[in-house]
Amino acid sequence: MSDHGSDVEKPTSPIEDLPDPPPKQKRQMSEKQLANLAKAREKARISLTKKKERTKKLKEQEKKLKELKLKEKEDRIQAEMKALQLEPSAEETEKPAPEKKAPKKKKKKQKVVYVSESSDSSSSEEEVVYVKKPRRKGKHAPAPAPAKPPRAPTVHSIKRQETQMAEDAAVRQKYDQEVLRLKKQYLMEQVFPNM
Repeated sequence: MSDHGSDVEKPTSPIEDLPDPPPKQKRQMSEKQLANLAKAREKARISLTKKKERTKKLKEQEKKLKELKLKEKEDRIQAEMKALQLEPSAEETEKPAPEKKAPKKKKKKQKVVYVSESSDSSSSEEEVVYVKKPRRKGKHAPAPAPAKPPRAPTVHSIKRQETQMAEDAAVRQKYDQEVLRLKKQYLMEQVFPNM
């Protein structure tokens, strides 16, 4: 009975019995396919070099633009410094003296009476002619008003003038910036027409 275990065959699976399949062969390209691949690689290389050149030009343009902006900023700061240096000296020399307002004088209305003597009449009566009252504005044009002397500027009018000047300066600055931007754009288009 010792032979008992040796007679039994081990069951084998169908997968283990099959031989290993040979590895797939690499695909070989024909001569025509190889030529097309070489052309495609050449086109890709050319487009890549063009792209590199374009990015290089863009970087140079950006660098020039930054330099222009820095120079413009420096110029503007220098102009402001000069203006600030000139402004205090002008303020110190020209201090306006406070002006006193003269009280307004009211003129009394006088009656206009024309007296005329008629030499034709036998009696020595005097004729009195009164000037008619001025009519309303709707019927006739009013007589021009006498020119008023200029009034002394008030604090409110001075502040209004200063704000108007500040607004004008801001508008001028925006206009100058827009003109400068357009000039730069035109220059860039002239220097780099393909952009």
